[in-house]
Amino acid sequence: MMGKSRIKLAVKFTVFVLVTCFFVNMVNEWLKPKYYYNQTWPATNTFLDFYKLEKNSVDVLFFGSSHAVCSFNPQVLYDTYGITSYNLGSEQQSMVVSYFWLQEALKYQQPKVVVLDTYMLHKFGAVFVYNEMNCSEGAVRKAMDCMRPSLTKWQDAKEIARIDPTQNALSYFLPNLRYHTRWTELGEDDFTESAMIDHGGIKGFTVLGGGVDESQTYTPFTEADAATAEADAMVGSAAEYLDKIVSLCSEKGIDLILTNIPCAEPIGRYASTKQYADAHGVPYYDFNEETYYYAINYDPTRDLLSHPSYFGAEKITNFFGQLLTETYGVAPREDASFIKSGENYQHQLKNIQLQYASDSVQLLNLLQDDTYTLFVFAPTSYSSYLSDDVMNRLFALGFTTELRDMPDGWHYCAVKDGSQITERITDQDFSFSGPFRDGLSHYSFCVDTTLMIPESQTYSLKIDGAEYGRRADGIQIVVYDRNLKTVVTKVTLNTNNEEATMTHN
Repeated sequence: MMGKSRIKLAVKFTVFVLVTCFFVNMVNEWLKPKYYYNQTWPATNTFLDFYKLEKNSVDVLFFGSSHAVCSFNPQVLYDTYGITSYNLGSEQQSMVVSYFWLQEALKYQQPKVVVLDTYMLHKFGAVFVYNEMNCSEGAVRKAMDCMRPSLTKWQDAKEIARIDPTQNALSYFLPNLRYHTRWTELGEDDFTESAMIDHGGIKGFTVLGGGVDESQTYTPFTEADAATAEADAMVGSAAEYLDKIVSLCSEKGIDLILTNIPCAEPIGRYASTKQYADAHGVPYYDFNEETYYYAINYDPTRDLLSHPSYFGAEKITNFFGQLLTETYGVAPREDASFIKSGENYQHQLKNIQLQYASDSVQLLNLLQDDTYTLFVFAPTSYSSYLSDDVMNRLFALGFTTELRDMPDGWHYCAVKDGSQITERITDQDFSFSGPFRDGLSHYSFCVDTTLMIPESQTYSLKIDGAEYGRRADGIQIVVYDRNLKTVVTKVTLNTNNEEATMTHN
């Protein structure tokens, strides 16, 4: 009897421990901040999506700062050269973190080549109080919080706490120690991780637009200029962990390439990095030096410096595609996972095209996509120069109200959420609201002209509490991306003047 009692007690204790661990882990996952593709630097997408790759399916790995994140495009590399790669860069990624994630990546992949962005070898800047990590704690956590628990991660966490004594190694395993105050900030993204990972992943690459900036100019330096320049010292931990990266790649038989993208880098930083690369026999391609800058025909006004647009990223990626194929013999191979990432990439490009659409025809054609929820608001005057072309394209989107002959003073609003379309038109003040995105989000329209002073009257369109409407002639269109759970763009078609101009608001 005593034996049975002890067995029952042991079983109950084991169940209690397992249940407790389950709930502690669940709470810790909720409390960790999330960074998806509805934000600029989607570290959570990047690192969790990496674990979904088929084992030993990647031939090239990219590491580095945000410069790397938006410069090395695995989708272009695959579509053009058939090379499988993954971008493990992250915002302010110090060399310490690059080394730790290289260690972690090699548990799952056997890359032939590693490409390392060198921007973080030198002091990042003076806007923060820095220690030897050479980056903010938040930047470290964006990368390390996503790493799977293991002995390697524990050793890494202890090293981080040694380099930065303000950090707690245990908090990398029990994030509630660091994020216990986030209870009041939890939102939908904290509970929908799987869906956000699926909708966003482009193999770690971030798509940036940026338009054209005529103020961007850059004259690259020459190798001869650098030969007489005083070398800037590397950050101590950066130099130490660059040594570790070089050693680990050598040990594993991996070709290491050092690089720096067009970023108006001070010549002294180039000098010290080039000296290191030459001394260790590591190839170094710095696109701030004229040989490589002109080789890719870089245009800073469109391609942009430091954080390239997707145009600039394509130029940089194509350079490496040729290099990896011709110099390193990386062969093409098929990988079905690039089908999904390709769809995500094309969707991201469409979002950028929407943000920079130059006319109403281009915009309305792009909106033929059920991924978007559309909000249309015409609160004042909108019919004087509403063309047949624009009206017919609104009809093609599913809206049914004829607006061409509406007199001034009639208010129109509409919502298209998937196949469901709601429209209202009236010459009276009104207020109505409703859910969208399967009830997870909320919108409201309101026109209140009871106050005589025009500036005090209300012309409102709110989406999840944020204001997007205003008193203005023409038709206002707000485009909401349901996959990324964010407003992509807001435009006004001024259909009440002869020019019928379109402006992004």
